[in-house]
Amino acid sequence: MTSGYFQGLALPSTGYSLSKPVAEIVLADAPAELQDGITEFFPGSEWDNLARLSYLESKWNAFAVLDTASSAGGCGIPLGDLNGVPIVSERSVGYFSIDSCLFPDWEWQRLYNARHNCGTAHLIWVQQGYWAWYFSAVELGLISP
Repeated sequence: MTSGYFQGLALPSTGYSLSKPVAEIVLADAPAELQDGITEFFPGSEWDNLARLSYLESKWNAFAVLDTASSAGGCGIPLGDLNGVPIVSERSVGYFSIDSCLFPDWEWQRLYNARHNCGTAHLIWVQQGYWAWYFSAVELGLISP
């Protein structure tokens, strides 16, 4: 997750830089491979929301990584809290910052693949809704704190 607490912590500086506010992002603004994944896995009513969410999470950098797990000594290690929300170590990867700690038997680098990242994001979204991306979802007004 790149907003709030994690902004700039470990993500590569590369990515898209848009001249419009995040609230005005639509699916057509996203990279083609990300558009393909979003439209394959998610309902049409959510496409623009997911384009905005993925932009906040990774700046549409397919190779974005936020790895606090390595320095913390593993996944799920308490790091503190932000506004009362517990923060634990993670290794979040790709467009949707998928926490590879949730899938310990997977080769986490495969989450760099746009289709794999979108499909996994859909799996998480079906189970948790936008809560899995708490800080970005709150920023976008998709959930309430």
